[in-house]
Amino acid sequence: MLVECIFNSGKDLPIDSRCLNETDETDYSFLKIGAKYIVYGLMFYSCRIDYLICSGKGKPIWIPANLCKIIDSKLSSNWSVCITHLNEDYKVLYDSFNIQSIISYPELVTSISHYLGIIERESDDMKRFFLEKEKMDRESDHVIN
Repeated sequence: MLVECIFNSGKDLPIDSRCLNETDETDYSFLKIGAKYIVYGLMFYSCRIDYLICSGKGKPIWIPANLCKIIDSKLSSNWSVCITHLNEDYKVLYDSFNIQSIISYPELVTSISHYLGIIERESDDMKRFFLEKEKMDRESDHVIN
């Protein structure tokens, strides 16, 4: 899946899509308008969808889909799904943030410690993410500079 950034400011996020206390001042300036990003995961909230991308600094980060437009909607053939309220390990994401589901590579949706390790930038989890990223990049026919 490939998206293009069309906004990089909290003020461009619709009020009804601000489910994590975002404000007009929420900073998404690390996103470059016009830049294309490969999507490595989808996270579904009750009010919006977030994309897992690699920012310009190469770090994985979840961003609101509202800031992008879809260029190529094809999903990775290796993705799996986690319905958070049905999974005891992931239920905390549903209870705390109203995250409904996550779709991504298998380890991200089956290991809550790996999911949290990505958020917290744990070395082993980052290595695992970049291995999966490399696989998805090879599967994709998009070249991102």
